[in-house]
Amino acid sequence: MNKVAIFGKKGSISKYDLTDNKPIWVGDLPSGHKPYVMGQYENYLIVFTWTWLGSKMIHCFKEDTGEFLWSHYQETLHSSMIPFIPHTYKNHMYYLASSKEVAKLSWDTGKIVFRKRFNKSIFKQYGLAIISDDIFLISTKDALIVNKETGIAQPYPELPKKLNLKEITAILANGTSFMSSIYSTHPQYNGDGGAVGGGDTGGTGGGQ
Repeated sequence: MNKVAIFGKKGSISKYDLTDNKPIWVGDLPSGHKPYVMGQYENYLIVFTWTWLGSKMIHCFKEDTGEFLWSHYQETLHSSMIPFIPHTYKNHMYYLASSKEVAKLSWDTGKIVFRKRFNKSIFKQYGLAIISDDIFLISTKDALIVNKETGIAQPYPELPKKLNLKEITAILANGTSFMSSIYSTHPQYNGDGGAVGGGDTGGTGGGQ
């Protein structure tokens, strides 16, 4: 089996065959943008980039072919005050765009299907979880269920009846890869603005 990895540098990423010493594909990034985190969900490769002026973007490519799918400025997708943690259900990612907004984005097209506000008091902090085919927002006090088509969130009192929400400190449910739940949320920066780490998270690899 050939040694294959995905590397990023200013202006591009490439899937490279180290055994045959040749690129399998090269994907272009916007001028001046440097990758600092890469991760993979199934055949989707997600790339976080930045420029020295502070502009940040999120890009998506096909991992097997390098086909470019979409790009967004990071602030278009989510608030800088909250980590970007995508959860996937049927080729769409669901995530908290801010502490008061839930969002749905197509992995294939990058189309933002909705970015919807929900009722939240200052005393509550919600996390998102996909359980079976339902989208939930869960705090230590209550739970909301999100309509997958509209983004409207409504109270879901059945969950607090089954679980003591005050005791829950972490959730791992459907549609969350190791990359999305851990690595993209907590990149470790080195002195020149890059990122280190990765291991088997997909952050520096993506090879087969």
